[in-house]
Amino acid sequence: MNRAILVGSLEAQGYSPGFACDGREALRALRTEAWDVVLLDLVMPVMDGFEVLLTMKEDDRLRSLPVIVVSALEEMENVVRCIEMGATDYLPKPFDPVLLRARLKSSLAAKRLHDVIEAHVVEIEALAEQLMVRNRFIQETFGRYLSDAVVSEILESPDGLKLGGEKRTVTMLMSDLRGFSAMAERLAPEQVVRVINNYLGTMAEVILAHDGTIDEFIGDSVLGFFGAPVARADDARRAVACALAMQKGMESVNRQNLLGGLPAVEMGIAVHTGEVVVGNIGSEKRAKYGAVGGHVNLTARIETYTCGGQVLISQRTLAEAGGGVITGGSLSVRAKGFPEPVRVHDLLGLEETPHLHLASRAEVLWPIDPPLRAVFTVLEGKRVGRDEEPAEIVALSRSGAALRSEATVEALSDLKLRIVGDAGFLPGDLYAKAVPVPDGPAGLTRLRFTSVPAELESLIRKLGSGLDFLL
Repeated sequence: MNRAILVGSLEAQGYSPGFACDGREALRALRTEAWDVVLLDLVMPVMDGFEVLLTMKEDDRLRSLPVIVVSALEEMENVVRCIEMGATDYLPKPFDPVLLRARLKSSLAAKRLHDVIEAHVVEIEALAEQLMVRNRFIQETFGRYLSDAVVSEILESPDGLKLGGEKRTVTMLMSDLRGFSAMAERLAPEQVVRVINNYLGTMAEVILAHDGTIDEFIGDSVLGFFGAPVARADDARRAVACALAMQKGMESVNRQNLLGGLPAVEMGIAVHTGEVVVGNIGSEKRAKYGAVGGHVNLTARIETYTCGGQVLISQRTLAEAGGGVITGGSLSVRAKGFPEPVRVHDLLGLEETPHLHLASRAEVLWPIDPPLRAVFTVLEGKRVGRDEEPAEIVALSRSGAALRSEATVEALSDLKLRIVGDAGFLPGDLYAKAVPVPDGPAGLTRLRFTSVPAELESLIRKLGSGLDFLL
C-alpha cells in the first residue's frame, strides 16, 4: 500500500517511477536500467536497506546515485548510520508529500550537476588522452633527431608544433666523408657499416648537443639544420659551433676506427643560411620532418668544395653568426639556380671556444727529384669529365701534392690521378681536390688528397716525409 501511494504521488508530479519488492530485486533493477534517484526503505525482505545502501556505495556505477531513505525507523542512530553510509537524505514514515517533493527536487538538482561534471570530466580525460597521444607521437618521432631540450620546448609551447609546411629561415649544415666511396670498395661490407655507424653516431650526438635538427643521413652525408621546428636568435652561431665540434669529434671517430683496425677518415662541412620550406615530407605510411628548397641544394654544393678537415660557411651565415667568428681565406663559388657567385669563408674557430679551433691544414711539401709522372682526369660529380691529361707531381706531403701540368685546373676541382712508373701505371687511383692558392706559381696546382689507395700509401708516406723511396 505504501508503494502504491508513493508511486501514484510521483506520477502525479510528472516523474516516471519504478519499484522493487525487495533489496536484491532493487539492485538488479539499478544495474540494468538508468535511474536518477532512489527512495529506499530499510525494512525489506531478502536484503534490508542498509545492505542495499552499502552495496550501492561500493559499486562504481551506483555510488553517485542519490538515495533518500524513507523509513518508519525514526531512531536517531538509524538516521546517522544512513547518512554516514552515503544517503542523501532521510524521511520518516508516514512522509509529508510536500517535504518529499522538496527533497526530490534538491536531490535531482544535485544529480544533474553531478552528471554535467562527470560529462566534463570524461571530456577532459579524452582530451588529456589525445594530448598524451600527441605528445607521445612528437616524443617518439622527433626524439630521434631532435635534442630532448628542443622536444620539451615543442611540447610546452602554447602553439604546439606546426606539422604542416611553412617557410623558415634556417641555417643548414651538411657534412660528407672525403673519399669514402673509393675506401668502401676496399673494405668488407661489415667494415663499411662499422665506419659509417661510428661516424654517424658521433656526428648525431654533436648536432643534438647543439640543439640542431637532424634532417637525414644520406650514405656518408649528414644534413641538419638550426631554426626549425624551434627558431632561436643564435641559430647561425650554434650551427657554426656545431660544425667546429663535429670536426673535433672526428678525432674520436678515428681513434675508434684505428682501435677496430679500420682506416682513418676525413670530413668536409658546409654551413649556409637561407629560406627553405620545412614540414612533414613524405606520405601517410612514411614521413619525416625535413627541409626542401634551393638553399638546401646550395649547401650541398658548398660542401663539395670542402677538403677533409675543413668547414666552409657562406657570407650570410658569417653575418648571422655575429662577431668573434674566426675565418681564413674566402672564395666565390657558383651553384645551379643561383645566378650570382656565393662567397664562402674557411671557418677556423670562435673566439669564445678556443678548444674548438681548427688546426692549420697547411703542410710542408717536399720536392721530388725527379718528379713523379702522372695522368689526371677532372671529375664532374661522380663522373669523369674529360680525357686524361699528362702531369708531374713535383712535391708531396702525406696529405697533398703540387701538380705541374699544361692543362688548366680550376680551383676546387676534384681529380683522379694515376701514377706512372717505369713499367707502366702503378696500381691504385689517387683522388684529390684542387686547393685555391692565391698568387700561386703559374702551371702549378696545389692538391689535397681525398682518398689514397692502400697500394700507394707507402709511397706517399715516404716521399711526403722527405724520405728517399725507390720507385
